[in-house]
Amino acid sequence: MTQALLLALADEAGTLDEVVAGNEHLWPVGLAVFAAVGAFLWAARQRAKAVEALGNAALLRRLVDTVNVPARVLSQVLATLAVAALFGGLLRVQYGGTAEVVPASGLDVVLVVDYSKSMLAQDVYPSRSERLEAELTRFLEDADRRGDRVGIVVFAGQPRGFPITRDSRMLKLYLERADPRTENPGGTAIGRALKLALTFLVDARRPPEDADWAQEGAAEVTPPAENDQAIILLTDGEDTQTRPLEVAAEASTLGVKIYTVGIGSRSGEPVQTFDANGEPSGFATDENGEYVMTRLDETLLEEIATTTGGRYVRVDPKAFGLDKVRDMLEDLSRSQREDEIEIHRDEAFSFFLIPGLVFLLLALALPERKRRPS
Repeated sequence: MTQALLLALADEAGTLDEVVAGNEHLWPVGLAVFAAVGAFLWAARQRAKAVEALGNAALLRRLVDTVNVPARVLSQVLATLAVAALFGGLLRVQYGGTAEVVPASGLDVVLVVDYSKSMLAQDVYPSRSERLEAELTRFLEDADRRGDRVGIVVFAGQPRGFPITRDSRMLKLYLERADPRTENPGGTAIGRALKLALTFLVDARRPPEDADWAQEGAAEVTPPAENDQAIILLTDGEDTQTRPLEVAAEASTLGVKIYTVGIGSRSGEPVQTFDANGEPSGFATDENGEYVMTRLDETLLEEIATTTGGRYVRVDPKAFGLDKVRDMLEDLSRSQREDEIEIHRDEAFSFFLIPGLVFLLLALALPERKRRPS
């Protein structure tokens, strides 16, 4: 199905003319509007009872005469409208927008990114981490054009990540919040990071309903992938504690290829230290006072890649490692899922929030008492 036909079908179906709520599940909050009306009616009744309880006609006339009843009623109406408008903003009403055809080429890729302190070394211009950021941005933009699904794992001593998705904007935002200076604990736990990446890839597999592994009692069987899956590891490769080769063997069993990208120099660079504000404070030293050096462990990265049938490449000042990896990924098989249509709608929450705030300010500004003549 051509892109033009898909877009035409979306337009005929009225998809772009629909008004939808982005937070439709929050509709129960709308009951607050009725709660506000009920509260104002209850308050009016309580005031009437209090006035009756006084019983002094002269005193009642003096008290009631100063009350600005129209302003009070108008204030309550405005407050109710403010609650209704804020509820509309909370629902995230959306309208119109544009339709975009996303090619479902079908590759599932997890980027495993080293954010340990050693990535702050400057043996690659301008630094390992800044070079890494440039590599990842280009890769995500290219994957977005192909329609591939991508996940992210960042790690130092412990890994954390974002599951596989087609939303490259979310991935870029996730990476922007990662910083080697703030990742704790320190270290380079490649094995644990690869394990989390494998979990993301297995979770992305969706078996057919009639498959044997989907039947009762087959929950522990890992379903096969409908396309090739890959992990791209970007690191300086220094890990002697988390047994990454064992995880690589597990990945090979699952049919997942690991492509390793080495960032750094073979000669080594001293590891920088930083203070509480993230400013450079010197270089790390060992118990003997010697500078701690970080070197590119190419042997380990080559072994990880070879175990899974992947490849190893190295980032140097003149070559982008991920450019080579992108070319290698073209040889992987891709699923034949149909292209999808993504609707990018215009947000209308400001049409509710701004009037809501104006109603609220007016309600608070109205006087409850009449002005006495001078």
